[in-house]
Order: sequence, then C-alpha cells, then structure tokens
Amino acid sequence: KELFKQAKKKPPAKPKYNGGDTAFLWLCSDWQLGKKDFGVENTIKRYDIALQDGVNRIHELRKAGVLIDEIYILGLGDLTENCYGFYDSQPFNIELTLKEQYALARAMLMKTIDTFLPLADKLILGGVPGNHGEMSRSSKGQVTTNRLDNSDTMHLEICGEIMAANPKRYKKVKVDVADGFHQVLNIKGIKTGLSHGHMQGGPGGNPENKIENWWKGQMYGFQEAGECQLLITAHYHHFRAKQQGDRTWFQCPSLDKSIDFTARTGLWSHPGVLTLTVNKKGWDNLKVL
Repeated sequence: KELFKQAKKKPPAKPKYNGGDTAFLWLCSDWQLGKKDFGVENTIKRYDIALQDGVNRIHELRKAGVLIDEIYILGLGDLTENCYGFYDSQPFNIELTLKEQYALARAMLMKTIDTFLPLADKLILGGVPGNHGEMSRSSKGQVTTNRLDNSDTMHLEICGEIMAANPKRYKKVKVDVADGFHQVLNIKGIKTGLSHGHMQGGPGGNPENKIENWWKGQMYGFQEAGECQLLITAHYHHFRAKQQGDRTWFQCPSLDKSIDFTARTGLWSHPGVLTLTVNKKGWDNLKVL
C-alpha cells in the first residue's frame, strides 16, 4: 500500500507551453516490477528521480531553443516481472503478487502521464508487448493462449480507459497501442519502429546481430518496420546504439538489475530511462536519465 501510494502521487495539470516542431520521447522499458534483484522500492525511487530529471530535461532543451510540442510516453515491454515460467528461480525472486505488480505498473504509467501533462500541447501513450507480459504461461514456459495476450499492452489500454473517464483533464492525450508484436509510429515525419526484442531471436548470436538481422528481414519482406528510419528496442537491459546511414537503432536500458546475469557474465548496467527528441531532421538530444 505504501509503494502504491508513493507511485500514485500526481502533480497538478496546468498547461504552460504552446507551439513547436519537436517530439520528446520517454521510453518505459524493462521495469520488471516485483523482482527482488534491484527491489521494488528502489525501482520506484529510481523512476521518481528519472521523472524529475525528465521535467528538468524538457526545460533545459527549451532554453536551448528546442521547440518541444509533443511528448511520447512509450512502453517497450516487461513493465512487470510476472510470477513464474520464465526461469527456474523466478517464484523465489518475487516481492509482489501479480495483482500488486499490475496495480503498481498502471499507477506509475498514470503518474508519468500526469507529470508530463502540463509540458506539451499533445501527449501520445503507446507501446508494444514484451515476453514477461505474456499472461498465460505454464510451469514449462509454454504460452497457453497466445503471446499477444499480454499485460504490457493491457496496462496501456487500461490507462486509456482511465483517461477516457476524465476527458477534461486528459483531452490532449492520445492512446495508440500496438495490436501486434511491433509498432510503427510517424513521429514528426520520421517513421519510428518499436519492438521489445524477444521476437528477434533468430540466428546472429549477440543482441546487435539479432536485431540487425531481424530489421534487414523486415526490409527484405516489405514489412512496415523495414521502412523505419529509427528502431527502438528493449529486452537486453543494456543501452546500445548503432547508426547505419540514415537508420539508427537504439536499445533501451532497463530500470531493473539482474543478479543472475551478472553472476553468469560479470556484466551489469545502470538502471535508467532512455530519452531523445525527434523532428523532421531526425533524432537528437539523446540522454539516459
């Protein structure tokens, strides 16, 4: 209850800015709420720091002449940890029930929307499903319905329903949630693809090769994601970026830590939130908050 209370605090929504040509992207990835490794309380505290840094970042960019008029709040998947079915020790590494995980994720999403609500003319809430959001997994990790029966997109859709019940406050928020594994958004004239990263598991070995080979396949097969100038993924928890000509791939860092992964590989990453701006010239002002 204390965690939920902390996550639900909302600032007042007082419009302050008008006009511009640039979108600010706030990327919600791999929160994995409920997991003990970093701890739920630490995750929420870390996210609150990032939110305040996000507000300050928008103010800084405006002072530098960046004309932000839209804010995209985008879910990249794995917002909750789930309770079993993904790895052997998962049931012993969970601090919250599934009900508590879901309530907390929605509270944090709504807090994010309310934090940024006064700071732009238009907000867009969107996102894609991740593997930990798969709802009906057996003890063997098998999906008993389908992989798009997913809590990650469910949270976004329920937030949309919450805002629809208060249209006066949330009239400038548009909800656009993926109905498949991937999503393509036209952000200021730049086609931007979103995908968690768990569906890019073909040949390639390391994450960079897997994502790159998948993206090439999307181009080869005339899929919409293959037309994108920007591709944003998550899943692998470490920040990465790769540029090839006019195409750029960003991998979001997680808000979580993995003790098991560090024990097996020695590798670890700082929890954070990836942010950047997009306008007709492309992307700019990348920063992990």
